[in-house]
Amino acid sequence: MQPYTLTGFADEAGFTAEEQIEALASNEIFYMEARTIDGKNILDLSDDELAVIKKKLDTKNFRVSAIGSPIGKTLLADPFDNVLKKFDRAVCAAKILDAKFIRGFSFYIPKDAPHETFADEVVSRLLELSAVCKKNGLVYALENESGIFTDIPERCAYVLERVGSPSFGLAFDPANFINNNAEPFPEAFGLLKQYILYFHIKDGTVIDGVYHNRAAGEGSGQIAAMLKAAFDGGFKGFLSIEPHLAAGYRSIDPTIFQKKAETSAELFTLAANALKKVLKDIGM
Repeated sequence: MQPYTLTGFADEAGFTAEEQIEALASNEIFYMEARTIDGKNILDLSDDELAVIKKKLDTKNFRVSAIGSPIGKTLLADPFDNVLKKFDRAVCAAKILDAKFIRGFSFYIPKDAPHETFADEVVSRLLELSAVCKKNGLVYALENESGIFTDIPERCAYVLERVGSPSFGLAFDPANFINNNAEPFPEAFGLLKQYILYFHIKDGTVIDGVYHNRAAGEGSGQIAAMLKAAFDGGFKGFLSIEPHLAAGYRSIDPTIFQKKAETSAELFTLAANALKKVLKDIGM
């Protein structure tokens, strides 16, 4: 049995739930990471709206791998009570949609301020959020992201060690590390592999000091070597396709996608094909 399950940010493949389901299914992917549906953020949908979406998913034998929430992508200076209220909606969405993971972040700190000044507050908040997850049988999947406290591998490791909960782990995004001048593999992976519960699959490269998104295997993320090392180390879980590709993107390998990808569905298919090629190349 293969050690991974493909999923993806469905709002990068289509606007409506129906479009998202159709686009992913056409790529033989039957899980989705739910972030925005019908133009509404997943946390802004009512219980009734979520129940309707769940019925649509069930009809097509689809499941939700994670709630792609924006939790923790706010200023650390903002009141934490507001975060907790939003997180209650994330928990409700996860339960209604039967998702195990809630993707989240570690808050924006004041620009140019020393990170160590805010370390205790960040950890305190994430401990509370992970405790809510534990109580509800969920997992907080912390994504490394530009501008937040855990933007580089060392601060990711610091937070993950201090929180130290099975209800808290890392959603490893190699492209986001590239965008923060960190080497995804072997540097970041080697430091963080014990905490990785989930992968966001997008690649990237820096040209003349400017970052650009790329399909898997077409940037400097060493996606193939990273995934092989993860599987060799016993990783079993979701690989979530997050294209972030601009319209007009053309793959460097015409066997992946023969023309420029223009629509959301085409861009998602190109990204999915690129990942499938990487997996095939490493014998998966």
